[in-house]
Amino acid sequence: MAVAALLGPACVLATIGALTLPGDVLIGWVLLGVGAGILVAFGAPRLPHRRATAGGPDRLLGAATAAAFVLACLVVVGLVTTVGGALTTTVLVLLVAGGLWAGHHHRPAPPAVSAPRGAHAPAPAPVPVADMATEDLCVAWRRSYFLLLLAADGPAHRLVVQRRQDVLDEIERRDRSGFLRWLDSGAKPGSDPSPYLSTRN
Repeated sequence: MAVAALLGPACVLATIGALTLPGDVLIGWVLLGVGAGILVAFGAPRLPHRRATAGGPDRLLGAATAAAFVLACLVVVGLVTTVGGALTTTVLVLLVAGGLWAGHHHRPAPPAVSAPRGAHAPAPAPVPVADMATEDLCVAWRRSYFLLLLAADGPAHRLVVQRRQDVLDEIERRDRSGFLRWLDSGAKPGSDPSPYLSTRN
């Protein structure tokens, strides 16, 4: 809406500027605008974020740059002609300040930073030992030994100890004789009970 509201006065001022400038000066500004457009058209595809998609000069962007350059020059000349140099300087300063303020306040919010894995996210609930295959119970028993060594605090340590106890109780419930053979062999906290068990399911 703001751009549309300013477009009319800008066209009027540009017309005044074009009528005020001598012909050779006007042609000079147009040539400068064309030069700026050519530079932008050939330079834009070389920007890092456009290299993957650009296939040649960006003619549309170049033409828009040339037109904007000439229009801006004519508007400035029109302002100087109608309101004088001092007021023109004030208007330009206000426009630049307003543009900077709008850009600052409409800057997109930075993406939310996800918390480090495991930092605050709740741990998934463990599978009930009764639903696990016997082979999986043996794997869980061996892995829990390392979890016990890595437990960072008291609550985490207690959770691992409780899980290990549940796993042992379930293994003993399913195959007590094999469980006792494992204990008699000198079972260690991280050893594998599966070779001593008769059931694997």
